[in-house]
Amino acid sequence: MLPRPLTLTLHSLQAGVGAQHRLPLWHCAHRMFASQTEGELKVTQVLKEKFPRATVIQVTDISGGCGAMYEIKIESEEFKEKKAVQQHQMVNQALKEEIKGMHGLRIFTSVPKC
Repeated sequence: MLPRPLTLTLHSLQAGVGAQHRLPLWHCAHRMFASQTEGELKVTQVLKEKFPRATVIQVTDISGGCGAMYEIKIESEEFKEKKAVQQHQMVNQALKEEIKGMHGLRIFTSVPKC
């Protein structure tokens, strides 16, 4: 009998949802070396359109490639003099259609250091 594969557990961060998704570790490792997924490309394109002055836009599918959860890092002058919650609201608003098909989203925003 073969041992069970190692799994990585991701917790959904969407408001009040406590669902867990179990992915085989080999699947996650394979994903680390792949090019951007279709979902990552789509989210990146939307963010580039909504934040044209952004100096950094990094979108990573952290659900193993199925598009259920993304991590977004964005650095833009448009966030200047705004509180973190306001910056995150701007990102959520920009992605309002894409978010409908997601289980969770991690957002990291910053202003470029000059």
